[in-house]
Amino acid sequence: MVKLNFGKYLTTILFFCCLISCLGQGISVQKAEEFVPKSAILSETRMYVGDLNRDGIKDALLRFKVLNEPSENEHFYLLLAKKDGTLNIVDKDIFSFNNKNGIVFDKITISKDCNFTVEYIGTESNYGSYRKITFNYHSEYGSHYWILKRDEELFVHKVFAPAPQKPIIVTESEMQNIGGEYFGNIKENLYDVILRKKIKKYLPDTTSECRAYSGDLNRDNFEDIILRFKISTEPETKEHFYLFTGQDDGTYKLVVQNDNIELDNVDGHIFDKVVIKNGYFSLEYTGYGNTSGTYEIVTFKYSEVAKNWLLHRVGSKFVHRYGDGNSKEEITTPKDFGKILFKDY
Repeated sequence: MVKLNFGKYLTTILFFCCLISCLGQGISVQKAEEFVPKSAILSETRMYVGDLNRDGIKDALLRFKVLNEPSENEHFYLLLAKKDGTLNIVDKDIFSFNNKNGIVFDKITISKDCNFTVEYIGTESNYGSYRKITFNYHSEYGSHYWILKRDEELFVHKVFAPAPQKPIIVTESEMQNIGGEYFGNIKENLYDVILRKKIKKYLPDTTSECRAYSGDLNRDNFEDIILRFKISTEPETKEHFYLFTGQDDGTYKLVVQNDNIELDNVDGHIFDKVVIKNGYFSLEYTGYGNTSGTYEIVTFKYSEVAKNWLLHRVGSKFVHRYGDGNSKEEITTPKDFGKILFKDY
């Protein structure tokens, strides 16, 4: 009896189907299959074929998901082919747009001029919603890279937002100077720009630093936003954090704001990022220079009872290059500090 490698066999079938949909452009299924990790979800693995770098040779673009990652995470690999048929990864990125706000991944289109577009469509009550992210190929300075040309998003809901909406559009010029226009940096930077457009009326004209983060803040499966900014006329240590919850009609409601936090540039650490996950969010700070290794992570948890966010945990560690002994992490919880609302922290 011959034992078949079913996983490999199924992957080959999926690739074959993708090749058929791409008109069988001649990329070796086996060679492309080598780049797919063993942890990839077979039913979410797709390959698209076309010329990505204007050399007349058909290349491949892989899209797949990985087991034990958030369902919205998608991995994209750009594979350039050589005349001898070999493939090389030249760029990759992770998007997190799938299964958000009623839209799901649809397809990738590679145009004749070597641009490619990642497309999403609405389902069920969000039918008519879409998102299209297009990248242009560039070859300046002797290297291959792809730059965002346009990101267009339209939200439709047949009950809450049935009327024609205006799409939100981000272009290359709006992504420049932050490195976010390059494929490979889209994961964070494109979110920042398009999220800020969704809540732009809340942005002061005097902001000196500004970044937006998305995730589920209150476990209702709608995308929510945390806006963090500074004001140029205030002390460098002062930070502002605004929490917005996503609404049924695709808009965002300001529900909590904190204008009292002063942790940036204090005690040898600087602001790093905001992390949002399933009703929790953390403000993260990190050390630099002589205090490299220092960190402070302040975590808040959504309370279904209070309908608000409460301080859940504070973890910190101070390290100095010329300090004595080993530094230990200090952790405090509600047992130590009681009930503290985010707005009062």
